[in-house]
Amino acid sequence: MNKVPHRLSDLGHLEPVAPSIWPRRIFHFLAGSAIPLLILFLPRGTMEWVLIATSIVAVVVEAGRGLVPGVNDVAIRLIPLFKPRERYVITGSTFLILISTLVFFTFEKQFAVLALMFLAVGDPIAALVGIWDPKLRVFGKSLVGTAAFIVCASATGILVALHPDVDLAWWLVPGAAAAGIAELLPLPLDDNIVIPLAGAGTMALLAML
Repeated sequence: MNKVPHRLSDLGHLEPVAPSIWPRRIFHFLAGSAIPLLILFLPRGTMEWVLIATSIVAVVVEAGRGLVPGVNDVAIRLIPLFKPRERYVITGSTFLILISTLVFFTFEKQFAVLALMFLAVGDPIAALVGIWDPKLRVFGKSLVGTAAFIVCASATGILVALHPDVDLAWWLVPGAAAAGIAELLPLPLDDNIVIPLAGAGTMALLAML
C-alpha cells in the first residue's frame, strides 16, 4: 500500500504543469495582446482614458487586497490564476496594466505596441518551451526558451508591421532580442516591467541612429 502514494509523490511535480502553466499562459497571451491591439486600432484619445481608468482600478484593487484581508480572499477564490507568491504581493496583471500605460505615454506608438506584443507572445512561449529544457539553463531559466522568445517575438513583430502605423524596420529584431534577454536576466523587477521597457527602449534608441 505504501508504494502507490510513494510513486504518485514522485510524479506529483509533473501533474500540476498542465493545469497551472497552460491557463496562466493562455490568459497572459490574451490579456497581454489585447492591450497593444487596442492601442493599435483605437483613437489615441480614447486609449488614453482607457489606460488611465484601468490603471486606477488596478491600483485600487491592489490597495484593497493589501489593506482588507477579505478582499484578497475573495479575489483568490474567484480568480484561479494567481501564482502562489501573488497571493500576498502585487500581481503580474497589475504590473502589465501599469507598464502598458507607461510605455504608451512615454514611447512612440509603434514602439509601445511592439514591445507589449513581445511580452504577450514571447514570455509565455519562453516559459512553455523552458519546461522541456532542463539542461541548458542560465540564472535558472532556459536558453532554448529565450531563443524561442526572440524568434516568436520577432515573427509577431513582423506580422504587426502589416499595420500601416508600424514600420517593418531593422530595429525590430534587436528590440525583440533585448526583450528576450531582459526576460532571461535575474533583474529585481517583474518581467512584465522589464520586458516592455527593454524592447521599447532599444527600438527607440536604434531608430534614432
